Amino acid sequence: MKLFFPLLIFLPYIGTAQTGLNKIILLDGKVQFSAPKELSPITDEAWKVKYHDMPKPTLALSDEAGEINLIVDLTKQPATEDQLDSYRDFRVEKLKKTIPDIKILSDSVKSVNGRKIGYIKFISQASDQNIFNYYFFTVANGKILFFTFNCIETLQKPWESEADKIIESLRIK
Repeated sequence: MKLFFPLLIFLPYIGTAQTGLNKIILLDGKVQFSAPKELSPITDEAWKVKYHDMPKPTLALSDEAGEINLIVDLTKQPATEDQLDSYRDFRVEKLKKTIPDIKILSDSVKSVNGRKIGYIKFISQASDQNIFNYYFFTVANGKILFFTFNCIETLQKPWESEADKIIESLRIK
């Protein structure tokens, strides 16, 4: 029992404790946000293994196990903030057409730090388990800046709130 009690106190922190945030600056200082320190850049080799011939985006981060991923890319899609509702609707319809087993959890456009940010949260099926996906997007340099956050569904509870923190920290100049 002496060994068991300290484990009960410590166990809730395993897998959910965050070690802090890294400030990320992209697009010549025009985009800034914070990301959990557990996420580090995906090497070119690891990118090729995981994503094959897909071009590497502006930023690709993952945890050591490859179970949590954050990808950020400035698309070629021109847009204004007023078009984010329509862009979100377009993305939801495209997801429904391309992922037959998709389960949309929520989608909307909200204001964060004076900017409109659209988001879509959904569950999709990987080959061996469910994946929690959290897409969020805004406008930077007159184009869609797209964030893809995903993790295995068993990690959704602690990591969804971390993805929310990324969004809340987002600053666009």
